[in-house]
Amino acid sequence: MTNRGLESKEHLVMVGLMTGTSMDGLDICVAKVQFSGESAEAVVVAEGSLPYPDALRESVENCLSGDADKIAVTHFTLGEFMATETKRFLTERSIKNVDAVGMHGQTIHHVSGEASLQIGEPSFLAQTLDLPVVSDFRAADIAAGGTGAPLIPMVDRWLFQQEAGAVICLNLGGVANVTYLPPSGADEEIIGFDTGPGMALMDEVMGTSTGEKFDDRGARSLRGVPEIEKVNEWLEHPFIQAPPPKSTGRDIFGSLWLKENTIDRQSREPDDLLATLSLFTARSVAVNCRQFLPLDSVQQLIVSGGGVYNEAVMNHLEEQFAPVTLVTSQEYGIDPFMKEALGFAMLGAANLKGIPANLPSVTGAKRQVVLGKVTV
Repeated sequence: MTNRGLESKEHLVMVGLMTGTSMDGLDICVAKVQFSGESAEAVVVAEGSLPYPDALRESVENCLSGDADKIAVTHFTLGEFMATETKRFLTERSIKNVDAVGMHGQTIHHVSGEASLQIGEPSFLAQTLDLPVVSDFRAADIAAGGTGAPLIPMVDRWLFQQEAGAVICLNLGGVANVTYLPPSGADEEIIGFDTGPGMALMDEVMGTSTGEKFDDRGARSLRGVPEIEKVNEWLEHPFIQAPPPKSTGRDIFGSLWLKENTIDRQSREPDDLLATLSLFTARSVAVNCRQFLPLDSVQQLIVSGGGVYNEAVMNHLEEQFAPVTLVTSQEYGIDPFMKEALGFAMLGAANLKGIPANLPSVTGAKRQVVLGKVTV
C-alpha cells in the first residue's frame, strides 16, 4: 500500500507510537487528526502502554554502549515487536480503517544539531499492518540546521495554546523539556528546549539499587533527605546553563553521569540520592525557565509524562514555580502518559498532508520542513 490519496482526506486515523528515553516500553495512541489552516484537532480513539519484555529492554539498554552488532540486531527485533504488538492492540479493540502510523522509534544516541539515531525498523509495521509508516522525524530538522529536538512544541501549540494568556508545557519523560506558548495572535515566538534530566536518572538509581524500574509515586524520594549543596553543584552543568536551542538525552544525563557525579552512592541511602535527584530535576527545569523564558507572563505550567506521578518531583515543581498554577495535561483531556504518542500520530499526519511541523524558533533550523520519512 502507498500513501496515495491521504493528503486529500479530511481527517486521518493515525496510530502514534512512542518509545521514550526511559526505555521501558511502547506507548500506543490511535487518534483522528484533522488540520485546518495552522490549527489541528485530535480525537483519541484508543490508547495503551506495553512494557518491553525483559530481554528486549536489556537489548535496548545495551545499545547505549555503541556495539554495532547489538544495535543492528535490536533495530530489527524492536521493529518486529512494535509491529506484532500494534497489530494485537488494534485487533483486540476492533479498530479498523486506520490510515497510517507515526512512529518515533527508540532513541539510543543524540548529538544536538549533529546526529540522532532512533531504532525500530519501520518495515515490519508497514508490512504487518499494510499501512504507510512515518518515522525518523528528527533528521529533516537537523539537515535544515536545527537541533533535531524537541519536536513536540508544534504539538503543544496545536493542543494547548490559548487566547487569554501564556502557558508553559513541561514534559517529564526520561529527559525534561519545555514549550513556552504565548497567547495565540501575540507577536511572540514559541520557545522550546530540553532543560536537562527528567526521570531517567532516578529510574537508573532504582534499577541498580533496588531492582525496581521506577520510584512508584515518588515514595522513596519523599522519604529521603536531599543534599542541597550537591544540587547547587549539579545546576552548574554546562548544558543546564547553556541558552536554547538545545537538546539532550542519556548521552549526557545517563549512567555515565551518575557514575561520575555520585561516586559514593553505594555507601549512601538510595532514598537520599533519589530525593536529591528529584530536587535536581525540578530545579533544573525552574532555572531554565527563569533564565530563558518570560516566566512573569505565564499563567499555567501544564505537565505531562511519567513524572506527573512522582509526588516528590511535582511538589518541588509547585514550590519552584509558585505562584504559577501547576496542572497536568489531564485537565485538557490529554492522558499525561500518552501525550507524546498522540504527538507523533499528529506529526505523522502532518507529514502525509505535506505540512511542515518543526519550529525554527525552537530548534534553530533555517526554515520549516516536513518531518519524517515514509515506509510503505
